[in-house]
Amino acid sequence: MNSPLRNGVVFLLLIVTGCDYNEKEKYFSGMIEYVYTYESNVLDSDSLTNVRPAKGVFKYDLGSYQSSFWGKDTITYSYSGLFNKCLSQTGSITDYECEDYSIATDSVLNWKLYPTSEIIMGHSCKIFEMQKRSSWVKYYISEEAKIAPATYNKHRAYNMDIYGKNADGGLILKLEHRFKYFSMKGLAVDLSKKDNQYKAFEITDTIFINHCK
Repeated sequence: MNSPLRNGVVFLLLIVTGCDYNEKEKYFSGMIEYVYTYESNVLDSDSLTNVRPAKGVFKYDLGSYQSSFWGKDTITYSYSGLFNKCLSQTGSITDYECEDYSIATDSVLNWKLYPTSEIIMGHSCKIFEMQKRSSWVKYYISEEAKIAPATYNKHRAYNMDIYGKNADGGLILKLEHRFKYFSMKGLAVDLSKKDNQYKAFEITDTIFINHCK
């Protein structure tokens, strides 16, 4: 026989489970691919293209991400939101190097977020700009697709936390990154959304622990 207390507990669990599912559904899991181009007034563009990545692939799940850059060498970075650490590898070599992403690699002087009428891959966008001490970035971010907070909340390296918190994690669809001697531009050319069971990488927690002691 069902008691009012038991029925209440079951109802509460259904509400909590439903809220958790809906919360997860808000965030993007999947893959996005970019192509990159380069411009410079002082450096040869062909030389830049030969040494810099021509393509990048980012994979996101609800707590981590992996970014791979194809160029003269292929470098892959696997970030764990759980550990706030990143393992990098070159090519298919599994000799990882660990970087602590709780440490800021640059300082942000100012930032701004403003609307744009541009539509990229069917997504309406906003623009997020950051003036850093050593560079300037401009991101066209999706208003519909957002990456999960666990992928940026503690991620101080490369100012991911500044972008994520102030741009509400909007998925980057186009970018411009100006350095001292050249500019890098990126444009999303493929977008594949996965379900919430998707994993950005297969590196285990044990590998993170062993390499990030």
